Order: sequence, then C-alpha cells, then structure tokens
Amino acid sequence: MRIPIRSITAGSAFMLAAAVLLAGCAGPRYATEVRYVPPTGEEGKSCIQGCQTEQKACQADCQSQRESCIANIQPTVDAAFDQALRQYESERQVYMRERKFYQLDRRLSFSAHRAPFFRSYPDPFWYIDHPYFEDPPVPPVAPGRAGIREQIINEECNADCGCQDTFDQCYVGCGGQVERRVVCVENCEGEAQESRPPEKPAETPGGGD
Repeated sequence: MRIPIRSITAGSAFMLAAAVLLAGCAGPRYATEVRYVPPTGEEGKSCIQGCQTEQKACQADCQSQRESCIANIQPTVDAAFDQALRQYESERQVYMRERKFYQLDRRLSFSAHRAPFFRSYPDPFWYIDHPYFEDPPVPPVAPGRAGIREQIINEECNADCGCQDTFDQCYVGCGGQVERRVVCVENCEGEAQESRPPEKPAETPGGGD
C-alpha cells in the first residue's frame, strides 16, 4: 500500500533521519577469541590438569587478598569522604556567589529592556549590554560515601594477580597451544572479520582472575 507523503509528519521524519544517522555512525565492535589446543599425549594432558589446579589456587588467593583489602579499607574511605565534603563545601560557596551575580545580571538585563534610555548612560551601566553570565551556574554534586568506597575498591583492591598469564605459560609449557585473535562481532560490513592478535586473552577455559 502506498503511503501518502502528507501522512509523514515533521517529527516522524526527524526521528527517521536520526535513526539513519545513528546507524551510519555506529562503528564495528570487536571481541577477542581464545582457543586452547591441548597436547596429544597423556603426559601433556596430566600436566595441564596441574596448570588448572595452580590457576584455581591463584584465583582463590587473589580473592582472599581482595576481601582482606576491602575489610581494611574503611579508614581510607572515611578520609577520602571528608576531603570530598570539604571540596564540595568550597565549590558550593562559589556556586552561591555566582548564583547571586547571575540573578543580579538577569534583573539588570530585564531592566534594560524595560528602560532603554539606560543604554545611553556611561559606566557603571556598561554591563547591561554585556551580561556576565550567559548561562546559569551549575550547582556542584554532593559526594556520596558509597560511590567513594566503590572507587577506592576498584583502585586499590581489584588488583590483577597474574593468574591468567601464569596459566597460559603453564599450558604452553605442557605442549599445548594458545591461539588468540580479534574478530569483528557487530557492524562488520566492509570490515575485516579478523584483526591482529591481542596482547592478552579475554577469556580462559578455567575462568578469569
């Protein structure tokens, strides 16, 4: 069925154009594929089982270190939160002063429109034609203890223990092979399906660190 042109509103045309534009701007997305090729001999397979055992022990130790770090992080969180509060109060004072100036600036601009003869006056009325604030000041955001705690945990307690690299080295030492490649998984039209190998694998047969 043919749709009359007049049935397409300006709003729908804009949405259609925006959708086409966004689709055209979406770039390709890549992911890392990791393939583990085990050795053929029984000795090599037994060796790899030992690699997996060591990897699990490394991951358990890494998790224990993380939990210990989190358990002792509260003093650091308290100090960072107090500092953030002081910074927030300082920024809030600046915002309050700027808001007063902004409100005064708006009133003077409004008066200039109601009394145009002010424009012919010399200083101090020069600022009527040159407003100090074009946009209202933006108030600062109050800090949150939970957000600061999460940030500190990510910075200090989520350390990479190297379990994955150690496992890969052990796997290769047992006679296996670790093959890695970067492949396009989304918006791949006109893009190569395979790119150069990454520096580190993205997944493991035994789980991440």
